[in-house]
Amino acid sequence: MKDDYANTLLKSINETVTEAVWSQTDLFSTLYRGEQASVVDATAALFINTYEPTTHMVGELTFSKGCPGDQEGDSYLNGSQAQPNQALIREKGDFLVHCKYSFYSFGQDYMEEIAHIVALAQEMGLAPQSAHYVTFLTGTAQQLFAYFEAALSYAHEHLPHYVLEATISVNSPSLGGTAHV
Repeated sequence: MKDDYANTLLKSINETVTEAVWSQTDLFSTLYRGEQASVVDATAALFINTYEPTTHMVGELTFSKGCPGDQEGDSYLNGSQAQPNQALIREKGDFLVHCKYSFYSFGQDYMEEIAHIVALAQEMGLAPQSAHYVTFLTGTAQQLFAYFEAALSYAHEHLPHYVLEATISVNSPSLGGTAHV
């Protein structure tokens, strides 16, 4: 949320190590495709690389598995689960984030699966609060992306098709100066 956002985003994209994922940036977004742990790693690094302590920033994320027809980048689905950005995430991911997310399980008893995913957030210290169609989380960026990795690992093992959509916000002026850790 600043005048020079394009340069900030491009710098962040270039600083994120993407050797373990297929990557494409277009007019609307950056897409990472590959093993679940590798995708979360690259997504976390991109978000953390974009963070500035005094700038309001919002990220929109979609994680999914099971959508038929998407074959581009299949060579990255090799079982490696590489996470080349972990040192950066640990070093720079200790800033407060607020998140709202929705988890959708397709073709299953979805309410039980959603409840499990929300309970996992509680176990990981992210203080989930429910609202219509979303769950709110608050914690550090490092905690949030560790949660996404854990939730997606559970979903990957138990569900054939799911989508997790999240909006992450930092330094929102709506918080009245309470956005920093």
